[in-house]
Amino acid sequence: MSDPILRELWEIKDGLSKECGHDLRRLFARLKETQEGRSDLLVNRTKRPMRVAEPARPGYGTQTRRT
Repeated sequence: MSDPILRELWEIKDGLSKECGHDLRRLFARLKETQEGRSDLLVNRTKRPMRVAEPARPGYGTQTRRT
């Protein structure tokens, strides 16, 4: 692999897998523990209702399309 960034990511992935004995359940549990300790750094992906602003003036968006 010639891309150094991808090579480093694969090395990290392989190292984590090896530390967990290549057991996916143990790896997942470890990642969950790490996530709980760093919750302030994670993106909150819960859905929120979308707020849509009404147009400020009448006629917004009523222009006819020229063909």
